[in-house]
Amino acid sequence: MFNLPKQADYGLITLSLLIKEDKQMPLSSLIKITKLPQRFLARIAATLVHNGLLKSKEGRVGGYVITKKINSITLFDYLKIFSGEVNFCSCKTGSCEYEAICQHKNFLQKRLNLLVSSQLKKIKLLELFK
Repeated sequence: MFNLPKQADYGLITLSLLIKEDKQMPLSSLIKITKLPQRFLARIAATLVHNGLLKSKEGRVGGYVITKKINSITLFDYLKIFSGEVNFCSCKTGSCEYEAICQHKNFLQKRLNLLVSSQLKKIKLLELFK
C-alpha cells in the first residue's frame, strides 16, 4: 500500500515552515529548525525550486521563499513530484507469488487507485497547512 516518500514528507515540513515564517529563509536556518540532514534537505529544496514551489536566491542574503504556485498545486501533483507516479497498490505483474490466485488485484490497481487519485486531485496542497 501507499507510503509517503521521505522526500515528500520532509518537503511538506519545509513548506509548512516557510509558510508559517512567511519570509525568505536560508538553508542553514531550515536545517537548524527542522534538524533534517543538510544534503537531503538541499536536494529536496532544489526539487521544490525546479517544480516552481520555491524560489531560491543565492549569496550571503540568500534563501528560499514560497512561490504563488503553492496556491494552485494539488496534493496529487505534489506527490507526483517525489514519486513520479502515485499508486496506492504495490501490485505489479510478476512480482507477487500470489498473482495466479489473487482476486482483488484488478480492484486495487484500477478502482482504488482511481478513487484515491481523484480525491487527491481535489485537495489543494495549502489545505494541509491550515
